Amino acid sequence: MRLPSFAALVLTALLPLSAAAATVTVRSGETLSDIAARYDVSVASLMRLNRIKDPDHVEIGSRLKVPGHAASATAGPGRHRVSEGETLGEIAVRYQISSRDLIALNGLRNADHVELGETLKLPANAVLPVAKPKKEPINVVPGASQHTVGQGQTLSQIARAYNLPMTSLVNFNQLDNPDQVTVGMRLYLKAPVATVQTAKPQTAVKPSTAVKPTTTFAVNTATAPVKTATKPVAQKPATKRPAAKASKPVDAVIAKQAEWRTYGPLQVDWANWRPMGGSQVVPSLNDKGQALYLAVNCSAGKINATGADGSWKAWAAPSSSFEKDLVKDRCQARA
Repeated sequence: MRLPSFAALVLTALLPLSAAAATVTVRSGETLSDIAARYDVSVASLMRLNRIKDPDHVEIGSRLKVPGHAASATAGPGRHRVSEGETLGEIAVRYQISSRDLIALNGLRNADHVELGETLKLPANAVLPVAKPKKEPINVVPGASQHTVGQGQTLSQIARAYNLPMTSLVNFNQLDNPDQVTVGMRLYLKAPVATVQTAKPQTAVKPSTAVKPTTTFAVNTATAPVKTATKPVAQKPATKRPAAKASKPVDAVIAKQAEWRTYGPLQVDWANWRPMGGSQVVPSLNDKGQALYLAVNCSAGKINATGADGSWKAWAAPSSSFEKDLVKDRCQARA
């Protein structure tokens, strides 16, 4: 087989040979330059070590010595176990090292052959793969309202484990990016129930003043909202019982049966309006089924609502048609 000539052969006599050498069998279609490039050596050193005088001729099947450089290669902590079908060149590429470093470190005499199951030492400069963190299994707790994110867990895996739509988890937890959940994050598995508390009595409520809470009552989100009832629901009068003595008065609020009315994207429990320091507050649901509270101040013509964290926003005049209808209906009912 004819090989291209190389002008660099004039340098052959000037190139020192390494003390270590391996052997390689010339395969069909291979050139001397192919072998030199594969083992990161010069063509001139190959010719000198193998006493090749004609660079344009090398026989298929002939065995060539490949110079090594054991002195320049230092073993690192990495090891590689040879799998079926792997070659030395593939292993070198995988760890971004040279084939001759592998040859020198492991004392290989045949660079074209490595034994299945053989453990090879890797040079100190080998790029080792980063170990993936071990995934923690998702332990589903029946009836749980929250889940703490474990190592390697994703939002989609958590949703499948608890048989929930991913959109529900995103909405419950107000997530901006569903792909970014961190280890230790606590996720709501159910819509958090918002609470509102009764304010201390005051003579007037300024539009810019938020209501300060003191007593809590909760929204029953399990009750499905219905259209406005045309007739009031009859209530049985409560049986009077002697009041128990107490050292301090207890401020308790007893919720009535829900009477849901629709205002735009909101469902308002019309039967459970409560006075709060000159304003009226009502439990409601938004279009995602999440609980919140609305407040109406008839004297100021303002409206307010609780946010995702349960705190009140700023008072403002109703802007949309459904907000105006809500304020109008409530203020007319009070009058």
